[in-house]
Amino acid sequence: MSIKQTAIKAYDALEHIFTDKEAWGLFRIAAFVETFGWMCLLIGIAAVSQDWYRSDAYIAVGGSIHGIFYLFYFFIVIFAHRAMSWSIWRFLFAQLISTVPFGALVFELWVARRRKNGKK
Repeated sequence: MSIKQTAIKAYDALEHIFTDKEAWGLFRIAAFVETFGWMCLLIGIAAVSQDWYRSDAYIAVGGSIHGIFYLFYFFIVIFAHRAMSWSIWRFLFAQLISTVPFGALVFELWVARRRKNGKK
């Protein structure tokens, strides 16, 4: 079996992990949690730049929280995008937008509006 065939088989296996409702619920939670992680990191950055007392602790805790929540979002998008019938471009955009502060929340709001209007 070639590498391409193996990759296609692995990608197709992602299709039946979640139902659409489960995938959407997990994605919404992940987007909100990832946004909270950004807030924690930004508070840590502000603490360092404003030279707050024990600012090294703020950045360590905020950065760790953000990292864990980012990974949660990253993997939820990987495992849930097939159940939500996303194109490869929407999947890639969901991954890329999460590198922008609060981008996952903006993306979630956009997708929620499209779902409400009957567009997946």
